[in-house]
Amino acid sequence: MPKQSRTLDPVNDDKHWKILFETHFQNLQSLNAISTMWISGFSKLGIDNSKRPTAEQLTKATKSFTGYTYIQTTQNIILEQIDWYKMIANYEMPMTNFVRTPEELDYCDEPDIFHDVMGHVPFLAEQAYSDMYQLLAHTYIKAYEQDRQDLLPELDFIGGMLIELGLIKEPSGIKAFGSTFYSSSEVFEAYKPKNQITFTRDALLSGESYDRHSFQGKYYVFDSLEQLVDLIQLINSKV
Repeated sequence: MPKQSRTLDPVNDDKHWKILFETHFQNLQSLNAISTMWISGFSKLGIDNSKRPTAEQLTKATKSFTGYTYIQTTQNIILEQIDWYKMIANYEMPMTNFVRTPEELDYCDEPDIFHDVMGHVPFLAEQAYSDMYQLLAHTYIKAYEQDRQDLLPELDFIGGMLIELGLIKEPSGIKAFGSTFYSSSEVFEAYKPKNQITFTRDALLSGESYDRHSFQGKYYVFDSLEQLVDLIQLINSKV
């Protein structure tokens, strides 16, 4: 079914959500991939894993932690980066309006509400992550408004190859940092050692961009959230 014709489906969404959650959570556990930051944020949501949470429920659950408002949209469009970051800078996040089917667990070529909730909301409930993301959003907005074509590709790399697809080192091993991994079996590709690359500053200059319509086959491993913050601050200082 074309994505454009899909909407939230009260009859089937909860059934699909339960299957998607249970299957994918088991996948993540089997890889020992769940980051401490994600699990801490997820525990704040207080949601019933057997059914789709609403934007209102998520807003109420996380408001006292980082203050985001989640907005249920009626469209399946992907926002332009600048529009996305302007919403984030205003502590708002839009939620798409369909839940993928269980047959799409391995691959869904557009973000759906399962991706929104699993991939973004738990991280945004964590103050340190939120502070990093606010810094990224405000830096992107400044660079965009000044037409800094030298810096925008670097920020796009961070937003795509690290925020969506990055891996982070933790004391217990390499964990999934990218939001894509919490809603897609691409996490299995990311945990193949041959596909993991140590992140260096030079990677920002590679011109790589995130292709949301296919698996990337290359996943950068960085040291810590602090390393990411330092990187964004360095770019911010140039704007």
